[in-house]
Amino acid sequence: MRAAAVSFQRLEVQSFGGPDVIQWVQDETLPEPGAGEVRIRVEASSLVFTDMLIRRNLYPVLKLTLPLTLGYDFVGRIDRIGAGVTRWRVGDRVADLIQLGGNATHLVRPAASLVAVPQGLEATQVEPLILSYMTAYQALFREGGAKAGDAVLICGASGAVGLAALDLCRAFGVRAVGVASAKREQAVTRMGAAFVAYDQIGSSLRLDRWSRELGGFAVVLDAARGEALSSLMARLAPAGRLVVAGFTAALRAGQGAGKWRGLMAKLGLGFDFVRIKSMSSMPFLSQRVVFYDVSGQRAEHPAHFQDDLTMLLSLLEAGRIAPHVQRVFGLDEAVEAHRLIETGQVEGRIVLDLTRPAAHHPERRRRPGVPEHAALETQAAG
Repeated sequence: MRAAAVSFQRLEVQSFGGPDVIQWVQDETLPEPGAGEVRIRVEASSLVFTDMLIRRNLYPVLKLTLPLTLGYDFVGRIDRIGAGVTRWRVGDRVADLIQLGGNATHLVRPAASLVAVPQGLEATQVEPLILSYMTAYQALFREGGAKAGDAVLICGASGAVGLAALDLCRAFGVRAVGVASAKREQAVTRMGAAFVAYDQIGSSLRLDRWSRELGGFAVVLDAARGEALSSLMARLAPAGRLVVAGFTAALRAGQGAGKWRGLMAKLGLGFDFVRIKSMSSMPFLSQRVVFYDVSGQRAEHPAHFQDDLTMLLSLLEAGRIAPHVQRVFGLDEAVEAHRLIETGQVEGRIVLDLTRPAAHHPERRRRPGVPEHAALETQAAG
């Protein structure tokens, strides 16, 4: 019996800018895997602050060219195998961190880069592990060296990486103090962490008091860059480490405030990025200040990525961690999702579900030389 014809749908950006530049498009032809590659039918993909930075061409570690497809990561099932691939079979469940291209119903990836995902896990719970939890885990434990019983400070504690870090602290017996806006107190305290509101008078004094009582923090994970580096470093224990993994505060300051402030925010981000990178490479500071980039770490230590994601999947399967997914969106709701990200209305994570039926149809595009009625047929995933 012939399989039903399917189309290739994705979220495409043809010009940099706000949420409205996102286009939901459809091709009549699926991508085909080459030698050493597989094609994946994507189940879930990222909707994160980093995707917004890429859409606005503000992401400092990527040189972007248009058009591009958004989506920093994905989880899905293999539906076609390229020549020479022996490890994987049709129907196997896999995940990967790719920076671009994950917001698509189908994509082709090198077979060697994929990580196996247990069949029984929910895709929208797996997806936050690939970027958000990986960043939190490697920043805290691989870069920061946190251990059970240590005290750590999480700045930006109600965001994607922040809540992931608090969840991991709870799982590994690490004491955490979380910094977020006053309205996010419940999100932080329900993870078992102490809470300090950065937007209330006396917040710095409260953090200083915590630092004194705890003998300094073993790790400060800064996922926001909203406070001076000198203040954060002053709260470290004698052998503690500051790990910088986000720049959300500076970028939010330049949003919705005209071109000039937006330009200044971009320049400020660039300066902060270069300064922290420089500090982390200086012999006398590299043991105290670390800049963490998940893709850079993955490129430098690919085995760590494989091992750490496999471990995180095991924690999820065992019920030891529970990603906080605020809402799940379909392809046709992507613009709304990005507006939520830009306005800071996301607590924890939102996720793109690539299997959700859409309320309307995307813009259709036909590849040159392909008849309008032509479409590939894909093998059904087992």
